[in-house]
Amino acid sequence: MTVISVSITKDLLRKLDEFVGKRGYSSRSEALRDSVREALSEYELSRFEKGKVTATVTVISEHERHDIDERLMRLRHEYDEIVSGNMHIHLGKAYCLEIFITEGEVEEILDFIARIRAMRGTQQVKYTMMPLAEE
Repeated sequence: MTVISVSITKDLLRKLDEFVGKRGYSSRSEALRDSVREALSEYELSRFEKGKVTATVTVISEHERHDIDERLMRLRHEYDEIVSGNMHIHLGKAYCLEIFITEGEVEEILDFIARIRAMRGTQQVKYTMMPLAEE
C-alpha cells in the first residue's frame, strides 16, 4: 500500500480516534480508507445520470408537525410508479422516521428526493442508491 500524509487539527484527530475505537476499526488508516471508499462511492453515484436504480430514502421530521405526514403521503402517491413501499416509525415522542423504497430511472428518484428535501418540516433526508443491471 502507498503511504500518504494527512494534516488534521487536534480536535479532528481526537474525534477520529474516538470514532476508530467506537466503530471497532483496527487503526486510523483502516477507518480513513473506509471513509474514502464511501465518499468515492457517493461521488460516483452523484455522476450517475441515466439508468435504472433502487434507492432507500430516509426522512426524519418533527412528530408535532402532523402536516408533514400528510404531505409525504400525497407525494408518495404522486410517485406511485417508483415507490414500491414505505414505513412510518415513531422515534420517541419528538420525531418520526419515514423510509421509502424506490425503483426507477435515476432522474425520477432524484426528483422525488429533491421534492422531499424542499418540504418545510423535514429535519433530515438521506438516501442510498444502487444501480440495477438492465435485464
